[in-house]
Amino acid sequence: MLMDHYATLGLTYAANAQAIKEAYRALAKRYHPDVSKEANAHEQFIRVTQAYEMLSDPIKRSRYDVTRFSPSPRSAPAREQARYERNVQHDQRSAKVKAEHFGRMNYEKFDHEYFDSNAAYFLPKMAGCFGIIIGIVLCWIIIALVFVLVGIDLNFILIVMLFSIPGGVWLSVLFDDWHNQQAKARAQQE
Repeated sequence: MLMDHYATLGLTYAANAQAIKEAYRALAKRYHPDVSKEANAHEQFIRVTQAYEMLSDPIKRSRYDVTRFSPSPRSAPAREQARYERNVQHDQRSAKVKAEHFGRMNYEKFDHEYFDSNAAYFLPKMAGCFGIIIGIVLCWIIIALVFVLVGIDLNFILIVMLFSIPGGVWLSVLFDDWHNQQAKARAQQE
């Protein structure tokens, strides 16, 4: 049975993609079985996830919008209505399978996998690692210049550089841990 996915998310058919995402994220946090204490949380989570899956994909949304179940004023020609409804029912079944999968995850993992883009997750880590590498290289250059000016043997400079590599790896690991803690804190605040 098809349902009004806009009403499920508390929206009208005129909602834009950002409004759909924000409404879903709030409802998913409210109803995710891992965090909700409500009796029907699992069923509600599946309904809102199905609605989001249908409305966040432009193709699925356009097919849904021409069925008689959508509040959209558009409609498919009567002879094609059944075909659109079959397509939407198929999309809805696959969305339900996906929703049940996400309902079995813990909330933190679900939130990260579903909402965090790869760029939002990896770019700060890469920037931190590159920053550490650049810092180490600059330190090597400064140490080499100081040692050359003082007249210390270049072999000693190479030894210092070799010992600074584990230090750089250690700093990179510290930065990675810090970044993960920041991401976890942001997820808990939302």
